[in-house]
Parts: sequence; C-alpha cells; structure tokens
Amino acid sequence: MAQGGAANGAKDVKSAWMDLFSKFPVYSRHDYHPERGCRIIGSMSDVDSVQRIHKLPETLVNQIAAGEVIERPASVVKELLENSLDANATNITIEIKRGGSRLIRIQDNGHGIHADDLVLAIDRHTTSKIHSPADLARITTLGFRGEALSSIASVSRFILSSRQLNAEHGWTVKNSSQERMPQIQPAAHPVGTTVEVRDLFYNIPARRKFMRSEKTEYIHIQELVKRIALSRFNVSIRLYHNDRRIFHCAGMEDDPAQRVRAIHGESFFIHSLPVDQLSGGLHLRGWLGKPVLARSQSDQQYFYLNGRIIRDKQVNHAIRMAFQDLLYPGRYATYILYLEMDASAADVNVHPAKHEVRFREARNVHDFIYSSLANVLHACNKVLIQSGDQNYSPPFPIPDINLISDQQANYPNSLNKTAEEPIFSPEHGKALALIKGRFLIAESVTGVILVDVRRARELITGVRLQAAYKDGGIRSRPVLVPLMLSFSESDAELIMRNSDVLKTLGLVIERIAPVSILIRELPLMLIYADATALIVDIINVLRKVHDTTGSIDKLIVTLANHASDSAPQSLTLAEMNTLLGELKGVERKIQAGIFQSAWRSFDMRELDDLFQHGN
Repeated sequence: MAQGGAANGAKDVKSAWMDLFSKFPVYSRHDYHPERGCRIIGSMSDVDSVQRIHKLPETLVNQIAAGEVIERPASVVKELLENSLDANATNITIEIKRGGSRLIRIQDNGHGIHADDLVLAIDRHTTSKIHSPADLARITTLGFRGEALSSIASVSRFILSSRQLNAEHGWTVKNSSQERMPQIQPAAHPVGTTVEVRDLFYNIPARRKFMRSEKTEYIHIQELVKRIALSRFNVSIRLYHNDRRIFHCAGMEDDPAQRVRAIHGESFFIHSLPVDQLSGGLHLRGWLGKPVLARSQSDQQYFYLNGRIIRDKQVNHAIRMAFQDLLYPGRYATYILYLEMDASAADVNVHPAKHEVRFREARNVHDFIYSSLANVLHACNKVLIQSGDQNYSPPFPIPDINLISDQQANYPNSLNKTAEEPIFSPEHGKALALIKGRFLIAESVTGVILVDVRRARELITGVRLQAAYKDGGIRSRPVLVPLMLSFSESDAELIMRNSDVLKTLGLVIERIAPVSILIRELPLMLIYADATALIVDIINVLRKVHDTTGSIDKLIVTLANHASDSAPQSLTLAEMNTLLGELKGVERKIQAGIFQSAWRSFDMRELDDLFQHGN
C-alpha cells in the first residue's frame, strides 16, 4: 500500500506539472523532464531545427576556413608573395589601395599556371607542391596546404590571370559569384601570374568591422614586404600604395649587404656583426646587431628557417640568452638571421599561417643558436678590449650614481601602481641611491644605512644555500651549452672523487678526458656565477681538506662568493628595497661581524659627530 501510494503521489505531481504547462502556450509536453522536473528546450520544433546535424554550405565552409588563414590584408599579401616565390619569380610588383581593403594586386614573372588548372587552383585543398603524406615530412616550399587562394577568393572579389612560357596567350578566371562555377576566359597576359583581390571581406561585415585604419594596415603590409625582401636577395620587389611607389629593391644576389643597407640603413650595417656558424648539419648566418643597437621593442628581429619567416619560442629564448649579460631588461636585440637545416628536421605544418614550426631536435637547435651568437659577441668584445680602442665602452654604461627622485620616492601614482613602487619598512629603511653600482644608500628612522650590494648578495645566497642543503640538497639547473674545462690530471681526479658531494651542492660534473671535465649543471641560485672561476675555487678548497663531507660549510661559502660574478650593476627602486629587506631578514642567521661586512648603519648623533670639525 505504501509503494502504491508513493506511485500515485508521483503521478499526481506529474499531472500537476502537465496542467501548469498547458496554461502557457510557449511550453509543450516535451518541455517536461520527469527526473529534473524542469524545461529542457522550447518545443519539438527546436529539436528538429537546432539539434539535428546538417552539412554546411560550401560557401560558409570556405569563409570559416578563410578565418584561419586570412586575418588582415597583410595575410593576403603574404600568401600571394609566397606563391610567387614558389613559382621561381624574380620580379614581383605589389599594388595596394586603402591599406589593402580596396585593392591588392600582385604580379610576378614566375612559371605561371596551366590553363586547365586555373579553376582548380581556387578550389579548397588543391596544390602542386605536395602529392603524398610522405611529402609532409620534407616540405621545401613556402606554401603547401592548398588553402590560400580558395580562402582569399571566398572573402573578396577575386581575379586570377596567368600564362605559361610556351602558351600563346594567358587565361583569366573570376570568382564573381559564390554559387556558380568560376568561368575561365582567354586574356592578354605576360608570362607569369597576376592575382587581383578587391573589396576584402565585402561579404563578411563582421570581419571587415575589425580591420584597423588604412594607415595601420598599410604599415603591416610594408613591414611584411621588407621581411620577404630580406628572405630572397635575387628577387626584385616593388610596392605601390595608392598609385605611389613606396618601396623598390632590385635583385642583388651577389651583394646581399646592399639590400640590408637599403632596408635597415647604414647604421645597422656598421654596428652589426657578421654571423656564419656551421655545426652538425646546422648553418646559421646573417647579421647580429651590437648591443648599442638594442631597441625598446622587438620590431627589428628577423629570423628565417630555410627561407621561411618564422616565430619560435625556442629560437627567441636562445637569442635572449646570448644577450643576457649585455642588455638591460626591456631592451631587445636587433638581428637578421638565417638558419639552414635539413627540411625533414623541422615540421612547418603546425598552423595554417605557417609562422610556427616544431624542431625534431629542439634542444640541439636551441644550444647551437645560443652558442653561435654568444661566441660572436664574446669574440667582438675580446677584440675591442685587446685592441685598446679608446672609443670602446660597454654598450650601456652605468651612471656613477642612480638617484631616486622625490616624486618617485614619496609620491607614487596611486592609479598606476607597479613593481617599481617604492617599498618602505622602518626595520630595513628606504632606498635612496645606488653609487657605482656597488653601494646602496638608504634612509632609516634613526639615520642612514650603507649597504655593500655585492657582499649582501653573497650573504643572502649563502644562507639560502645552507637551508637548501639541509633540506635535501641544492637544486641545480642545466647549462645550456655544457662547458669543457681543462685542469691537471690530479685536479680532474680530485673533482671526480668528490663528484657525489658536489652533486648535492648543485654541481653536476663529468670527466671526458684525463685532463678535461664537462660542467653540465650549476646551482640554480647562482644565476650570475662564472663557472670557470667557481670550479677553480672549488678545487682550491678540496685540495686543503681531507674529509669533504666535513667541509660542506666551506664549499657553500665558496659557492656563495660567486653570487655576484656578473650580476647587473643597475637596480630599480623596488629591487633595492627588496635587497634591503632580504638582507635584514637573514641577519639573525649570520654572525654579527660578518653581517657588518655588508650592512652599516649610522644614527643622527654619529652623523653629527662626523661633521663637528673639532668644535
């Protein structure tokens, strides 16, 4: 009876819901879900019209695909220029109007397109550059996906004209209607191909609305043309905007430096270093701007892989590492670099825009680029120093004193707080100035504090190394390019006998010859350490001790003494205040006499006595 009553009760509830829904025409019996007791969809017609799977119209498919390839007018120019270069063109003319939104016309003298292939050329996934899946593993052309022309034609008024060498005349195909098959017609045309793109995104108002101003789009196209011009020195390129010639580079394969001068100016060429490094099937060449050419933005960084413009995080990181001790934070190196390698060692089929790549041996490529550029920069500095050039100075000389203005120190903008905002604590004081990159002056509640920045770093690092060692071992970091050092056979043997202990200190060392060792890892905290000097000091300590495990403290002090080997001499206000706080925070873990080697404080009475002049 109880179960039957419960069942009847459930039916009553359901009946009540049905009666309620029947009073509202917008709902129907399909709106009720017996388990959830709520409306799921509007009506059965919603199920039929929304949830059923259907095939998209071909026109819509093409427009969706175009969104992956064509972002702005410069994307159209890039795809068409790459097709011209793949066709072995040596003369290319680019005409644009209104930043490319009204007209983009590109004419080349390449080998042209066969008349029977013109209609097929603007269909999706059609190409002459690959034929089988195996070809994807070794792509040597700039284009290969077969999407560019069809994508462009689907979002513009498109005309393609071409003529091959032995043809009597050219042929033209227009994509004037998305519903009809494009028609091919004979036309007078020189050998080569012309692509005309008018009214870009005319049939996709939403995309057209997101286009920038005419000037902005024109600047993007101009920058792209420069990058293409620097990839093929044998190709003559002309650029016209609104019927005015903007850019012209004649083909000059025998003198690429002349084109570099024409595009980047004489100053870049004078203050750049030639790069030509070859190792293990990798060839890096080009020009590397000296640190004096560093800029506040990365607008003069050109990197090419087998002639293709690329943007790769591994490559960018390797170049930054080569400049890490030469540039201030926020400054960007300038360069024009060309990496050549086996096409099968890199995968360019990563993104429809073809800017990204994946290296099969990414670490080897990274280390090769880093070591090549670091060697070039090191050799340049060594020559300048040894030559005794009176005009030579570091690329960014440090001023004698770095004063903090009153406005910075006392009146930070409350609407724009950043990491640079000064930090003040009565316990460790407020930073005022950095003298010669070495001595920090701070104001305390009672007087003045003077800190030796170099010594402060060493003490702070020493305390942290001690804590890390007691906590299970000091963490290490791999050396990007393993450093090989040569010592006497006895010293090399000494290092290897203590390799296990050194490993707990973050030093991973391998012996590769009787008198040679290879440094593979260094302590993570010693980001500025000079590895060579560090190992020499470690050997000196090991020579004086018999029980290495009992001399851990001495070894840690030796490591800490290298915390400031190549540390930057310029500190921001926030960094100075942070250093004060960190040093004061480890005071209790350091002997008073040792702490005073980095920190001295003077109260007002001591300062007053200092200037009494015997009164």
